[in-house]
Amino acid sequence: MTLGPITGAEEGEGAALHPDFLARAAIWRDHTAGLISISEARRRSEAIGADAGAPSVAASTLVRRKPRASSVASPRHARPAPRESRQYSGAMATTAARDDRLTPNAKAFLQVLRARCGKTRQTAITKGTMGAVMARSARTIRRYLVDLVRCGYIQLAVRRNARGLDLGLTVTLTDLVMPFYEDAKSLARWLAETPSAEALPFAGTLGLRRPRSVFTPLAGVTKPTHNNQSPKTLLLALCPKGGVGALNSANRLWRDGQAKVALGL
Repeated sequence: MTLGPITGAEEGEGAALHPDFLARAAIWRDHTAGLISISEARRRSEAIGADAGAPSVAASTLVRRKPRASSVASPRHARPAPRESRQYSGAMATTAARDDRLTPNAKAFLQVLRARCGKTRQTAITKGTMGAVMARSARTIRRYLVDLVRCGYIQLAVRRNARGLDLGLTVTLTDLVMPFYEDAKSLARWLAETPSAEALPFAGTLGLRRPRSVFTPLAGVTKPTHNNQSPKTLLLALCPKGGVGALNSANRLWRDGQAKVALGL
């Protein structure tokens, strides 16, 4: 910037120039001399001639750039309840629920993914849709997915159409999420560790609760057919000869309170 014409104008023709022009020229002369910075020169130059009540351009810029006050989050008990839904989660292991590496919201998100899979292990999602379901932002849903992939609970794959455009994500649940009996090796290991007595489908005990009856069948035992097997009763075991006399003898034993002694109970 040349200051010769301004200096000559101030000396000979100072009355013909506007006072604001002369003030701005003095400001930029100070900047050329290195007395003030360029930002300070611009601020002083913009302040000249502005109305006293109106804010300057720099002041308005500062007002616009002022950060907004953070809104106070509403208390948890005052938040709206979720919408009614018929969605339910299938059987899943409690490994993720006991994993301290995951946040509580990530564990809840995994349960929602399990419910979306239904009878399979895969489901198609988008971060925006799941953000609306979980009442969280898409960035938060991304953090949940990253944590679940890092811990080995899910696997992700990008879905694309025929033109190669991204349509979303395909989530695949791993064996850590599914119950143990869906894995053949885990089921075989459990059956091998279980005693044979506990694995019997029918288990029961003798029940002698009716005073008028001599025999009460075992609980849980199916009745054999009459074609290939004859039923065995406790009456035949007590009285091998059978008959009406044997029935009267058994009734007398029961009335006298000696039935338990005869059975060894």
